[in-house]
Amino acid sequence: MNKKLMITALSIVMGIFFILPIKVDAAVEITNLKEAVEEEIEIFGASDEYKEAVEKLSSYDLSNYKDDSKKVNIYIFRGSSCGHCFEAIDHFASIYKDEGKYFNIKTYEVWNNTDNNDLMKKVADKLGDEVSGVPYIVVGKKSWNGYASSYDDEIMNEVKSEYKKDKKDRFDAVNTKDVKKNYSSDIISVLIIILVVIGITCGIVFTRKKTSE
Repeated sequence: MNKKLMITALSIVMGIFFILPIKVDAAVEITNLKEAVEEEIEIFGASDEYKEAVEKLSSYDLSNYKDDSKKVNIYIFRGSSCGHCFEAIDHFASIYKDEGKYFNIKTYEVWNNTDNNDLMKKVADKLGDEVSGVPYIVVGKKSWNGYASSYDDEIMNEVKSEYKKDKKDRFDAVNTKDVKKNYSSDIISVLIIILVVIGITCGIVFTRKKTSE
């Protein structure tokens, strides 16, 4: 009987490791412009409403897209299947041929990735913003909540303004180190549960032993 109880206890402990969501480091996911375009095409490709828009997005040549540390980062926090996010990605893809020498695109999907969402909130706090939706676009110390074509000139003016600065003087509000993984509390919880299970098991074994005597 004792052996069966120990096996049961071990099964419970192992089950906890599979069920309890223990966080891991480096969960922030970044996509560049080319990757973001591919994702938008995949997401909206089956929609009749976006048929022409997807065809247009597919026509842009991004085969030579390359991030460069000399360029200015345009950060786009976006949501999967977000129409305005699609428009923002489409805009930057459309101007990359002529203006791409100035900027890198770094996007973060926030609807399905909680760590990306946490990063967006931290960036918004740093800039004093109240984020009410996506896309949330950041360049230097300036940000844009949502997207409209009226933002295009403002964004590029800010990009070129940052580009003229020495790299060391550029302001970068986005730092993936801002997302601090607090997985120690989860580990402590696991250890507590394990000790409780072991304690209960030992108690049952001791009680059965005393009863059999």
